[in-house]
Amino acid sequence: MKGLCLVFLLIRVDSVFGGEDKRLLLHTGDDLLQAVETLTTKVQNLESSTIPQMQATIARLQSVKGTGGGSTYVRWGNRACPLNGTSTLYSGYTAGSYYDHTGGAANNLCLPPDPQWDYYDDRINNNNQIYGAEYDMGWDNGDIETRFFGKAVRNDDVPCAVCYSQRSETIMIPARLDCYPGWTKEYSGYLMSGIYRHHSPTMYSCVDKAVQTVVGGHGDQNGRLFYLVEGICGSL
Repeated sequence: MKGLCLVFLLIRVDSVFGGEDKRLLLHTGDDLLQAVETLTTKVQNLESSTIPQMQATIARLQSVKGTGGGSTYVRWGNRACPLNGTSTLYSGYTAGSYYDHTGGAANNLCLPPDPQWDYYDDRINNNNQIYGAEYDMGWDNGDIETRFFGKAVRNDDVPCAVCYSQRSETIMIPARLDCYPGWTKEYSGYLMSGIYRHHSPTMYSCVDKAVQTVVGGHGDQNGRLFYLVEGICGSL
């Protein structure tokens, strides 16, 4: 059996270090080999635990960079965004051109609750206007509204929320309740717009099936109006 020992060598170095005794600790070959093996094991453990974590972090960062860092969309008819990795930038009020004006804009806007004004002159107020939006189903039968939305919402004002998703793209898919493979559902609802008898152009919007209303916003004020869209047989 090999014996292990520690060798102390005392060297007198008076002329260089002012008379101090300096001791050197020398190890045997077996000690050095064991030290090398211990250091090697520690390095291997460090590599196995740290490198995969670093690689995963780099992959996540590259994924975010490659996708443009997320996307935004408007959730019509609801004051908050879904809890699926999506955050609410702000909750607001749906607005657009008056339903029976022959001009104006076609798109809807989600106005924030705390608007800021730049230069304002009340004399310049008749060129274009923006109005709040209402649900206007085209009937007075609350029971039918309940079948669609679970409650009567006719003449109630339409809330909205601007949402930020970490996913890179958002699209509205009409005539579908579920997403195609590879996509994540944000919300689903009913396709709504203005109606053909009115003059103002409109756009199709997906209004949340879990519909909400603006508190204190019930009243037949008209403005921007939302009607359910019907599919017509023929070219379809």
